[in-house]
Amino acid sequence: KKQKWTPTQVKLLMTYLTIIAKKRNIGGRIRVAQEGVNSTLSAIDMPTKDGLTAMETLRHVIQDLKNFDPVFNSTDFKFIDDLSPDRHFKELKVIPVQELVFYGIREEDAACQEGGVHLDATQYHEMLKKENAVVIDVRNHYEAVIGRFDGQDASDKGKGTDKGKKSDEKKSGAEYLDPKMRKSTDFTQWLAKDETKQKLKDKTVLMYCTGGIRCERASAYLKREMGSEVEGVFQLQGGIERYLKAFPDGGFWRGKNFVFDKREAVSANDVNGDGGVIKNKKKSKKKQGADDDDNLPAKCCVCEQKWDRYVGKKKCWTCGVPVLMCEQCMSLKPDKTPGMELKVRCPLCVEENVTVPASEVEFTENGVKNKDSKSGSKAKNNAGKGKAAG
Repeated sequence: KKQKWTPTQVKLLMTYLTIIAKKRNIGGRIRVAQEGVNSTLSAIDMPTKDGLTAMETLRHVIQDLKNFDPVFNSTDFKFIDDLSPDRHFKELKVIPVQELVFYGIREEDAACQEGGVHLDATQYHEMLKKENAVVIDVRNHYEAVIGRFDGQDASDKGKGTDKGKKSDEKKSGAEYLDPKMRKSTDFTQWLAKDETKQKLKDKTVLMYCTGGIRCERASAYLKREMGSEVEGVFQLQGGIERYLKAFPDGGFWRGKNFVFDKREAVSANDVNGDGGVIKNKKKSKKKQGADDDDNLPAKCCVCEQKWDRYVGKKKCWTCGVPVLMCEQCMSLKPDKTPGMELKVRCPLCVEENVTVPASEVEFTENGVKNKDSKSGSKAKNNAGKGKAAG
């Protein structure tokens, strides 16, 4: 939204949304700020004689929003129809926030309307072929490990090449960059590094996220920080979800798209997602190029076997982000077994040798110290993650 709503308008919208939810029997999460709205909503078919289908209900909700404010006439709405009923949110949460995506950046320093050029899926696909370009994953690292845009790199055994064709060509296409973030506020620290700026210098910069919202502030901030040092900043309109709809074969995407709803993670040929009970699936012939997904870094945090399901709500023992844990290791309950806690860590905490749990770190004005005063030991601040001091 170019012109902010007033606090009063935000309150009115929240009340209006609550009334709509009750009337339409919708569920989901809606984040409301003065700068706009970010939401994921669901509906189910109504069993009454004159009941609406889920598809019809959601279209009515959109019209309700347009009736509230004409700004919604130009809003980018994405519909995923015919999902199974168990993907429906049972309740609606309307949450007031200061920023739709919290980066810790003042709006005057990076206004969303000053962000990158929006490209549709086909345009973005063509840009991924550029050699003097980089593509930045603006999601958290735990999302990136199970899926990413690096199929344009034809140097690695022809993985994920255009149209699923194999190629032994020399490396081509935009270089994939993962900022390795635990949360969005890590983006500014990553961009401030000299190493990062060197990788971006004189390059065409492409950015993407799940649905497009996280790129708005991030691209504006990157433009402000890098300016003419880069050859343009572009972002994927509608995010990964829109791209996979445009490219049913996956295009240059490899793996799964992590989503924050009951679908858990979706792939190009499975919009219903992985969410739910783990099922023993019979081995079937993979689609062309699908074996390339085996090269992704997704693996069980305990046994390190290939695994790409976030089930059981397992969290990193040291920093608290979601971790991948296979069914067999979950049965051993390493997160509840004394002496095995360090096995339940995310890839970033392992890489950075973070061994102090965030819950046992005390933040002070000038740094971080361990709460355990008996030992007298201290811990350094490692991006807020309590890395043990040497």
